[in-house]
Amino acid sequence: MPSRRRFIAAVSGATLVAGCGSSPTADRPPTPSDPSFDPTRHVAGADGEWSSFGCNASNTREVHDGRAPVDGLSERWRVAIPSLQQRAPVVAGGRVFLPGPQGLRVFDAEDGSSLWRAPAVERPPLVRDGTAYVADGDADALRALDAASGDERWAVPVDGEPAAPSMYPGRPLVFGVGETVHAVDPETRETVWTRDVFGEVLGHAPVFMGHSVVAATTAGEVSLLRLDDGHGVRRWRLPATPVAPPSADTDSVYVSCRDGTTYALGDDSAPRGGVLWTADTGWAERGIAVAAGQVVVADGSTLTAVDAESGETRWTHGMGDWRHTAPCYGRDTLFVGGDRLWALDPTPSGGAGPAVRFERSFAGRVGPGPVVDDGRLYVVAETAPDTHHLLAFDGT
Repeated sequence: MPSRRRFIAAVSGATLVAGCGSSPTADRPPTPSDPSFDPTRHVAGADGEWSSFGCNASNTREVHDGRAPVDGLSERWRVAIPSLQQRAPVVAGGRVFLPGPQGLRVFDAEDGSSLWRAPAVERPPLVRDGTAYVADGDADALRALDAASGDERWAVPVDGEPAAPSMYPGRPLVFGVGETVHAVDPETRETVWTRDVFGEVLGHAPVFMGHSVVAATTAGEVSLLRLDDGHGVRRWRLPATPVAPPSADTDSVYVSCRDGTTYALGDDSAPRGGVLWTADTGWAERGIAVAAGQVVVADGSTLTAVDAESGETRWTHGMGDWRHTAPCYGRDTLFVGGDRLWALDPTPSGGAGPAVRFERSFAGRVGPGPVVDDGRLYVVAETAPDTHHLLAFDGT
C-alpha cells in the first residue's frame, strides 16, 4: 500500500498536469495556472502570496499562485540597498516588505516606489489581511502595523526581545521570547497561552497540519505544541543546534542543524527517538524548501534535494559560495541564488542533476531571496562591485 505522502503527491501531480497533454520538461515548462484553494483550510496555511518568511504557515517555501516565471526574466524595477542586507523580502497585497539594517522598508510591488518604513524592525514580518505583524526588538513588543500605511494598530509589550511571529489562518499568533512560547489572539491582543521550553525559541516557527506549532530552540530541542492551548504533543532532542526555522509537510518536520545534517522528525513509531532519517546536506540558515516530494537545502555551495520519504539524496547542484540564499518553489520550478540566479527543473530523471530552465548572472552574488509572488520574482543581487539592489522581475 502506498504511503500517505505518496498518495498525496500522486493526487497533486495529477491535478497539476491535467489537461496539459504531456508532462513539463526543462524545454517545455508547465503552463501558467490559477489554482483555487481555500486559504483558511489549506494544509500549509498558504494564502497564494509570499506572506511570511517561508511563504506559508508551514515554511515550505512553495508559492501556490501557479504563475511563477519559468521561461526567463525581464527587469521591472530595482532599489538600491545596503551591502549588509541579509534578509529576503516578504511580498503580499501588492507590497514588498524588506527587513534589514535600515529597518523594515516597504515598496510598491508595481514600480518599486517607497511607501513607508519601520526603523526598529529588522526581521521579516508576517502579513495577513492587510496587517503586518512584526517583532520590534527596540521596544520589546509584538506590533501590528497597517500594511498600507505602517500605522500602528496595536502593540503587545513582552519581557525581552521577541522572535518573529507565525500564524495559521484563524489561529493565534505564535512567537518566542527567550525560552517561552507565546500565543496571542490577533484580534483582541489577549494572551491565549504561554509555554516554557528549553533554550531560546527561534523565530518563524512553522505550523504542522494546521493544529500544532513547531518550536525549535538554540538548545537543540524541538517541541510540537497544540495551537489551541499550548499543550505538548511531541518533543525531540537533537544533537546539534538548529540554524534556521524548521519546515513541515503532512508527515514530518525538517530541521537543518549546525552539524551539517538535516533531520526528518516523526512520531514515536520512528526509530532513533522519532528521527525518521538524517541527510548530509550541510547547514542552511535561510530556510528549507519542501515541495514535489523533496526536501531541498542550500548550504552555501551546493543545492541538495533529498527524497522526503526515504532521506536518500536525489540530486545535487553547485551554486557557488554564498549562504544568504534559499530555494523557493513555484510552477514546477526551483529558484535559488548563489553565484547567479538559477531556475531549475526539480525532478530530473536517471540520477542526473537538475536541468536548467534558465539562469541569470549579475556582477556578484545573488541572495537573499529569491522569492516569487503573483508571477513576479524578487531577489537581492550585487549589481556592481560593492553595489546591491533589490530587483523585481517579470516573466518573459
